Amino acid sequence: IFLLTLGILVYYVRFQTSITPKASSYNTARSISITNSYVFASPVRASAGGDLIRVTVFILDSEGNALFDQKVTLKAENTNLVIKDIQSLTDETGKAIFDLSSDVTGSFAVDTYANNIQLPQSLKVIFDSGAVLN
Repeated sequence: IFLLTLGILVYYVRFQTSITPKASSYNTARSISITNSYVFASPVRASAGGDLIRVTVFILDSEGNALFDQKVTLKAENTNLVIKDIQSLTDETGKAIFDLSSDVTGSFAVDTYANNIQLPQSLKVIFDSGAVLN
């Protein structure tokens, strides 16, 4: 009896529990909540001509659950901003990742879209010469 109970417990812990956040469902019928989804950049300021700014987007439903396999795109009006798609389809945590770079100094506005729906939160990133200002 003890070994049977131990075997069931090991099975349950191994296959039924997880500490990793998962998307609420692989069901694509859940809809994106543009007010719960969010985007952020780190850092927001970098040197032009070499440094990258990482943009992370989380796509969530109205209950705050992650949505899996959602297409995310970033768009900028300024063509001097290079947007590199690292992971444009959201993973099981609802996350998509992009890298931004520019050879030209300036301030750039970036809009985020999930399945062609624009998120209300926009980003402003800055690429400068990297010189220390006094």
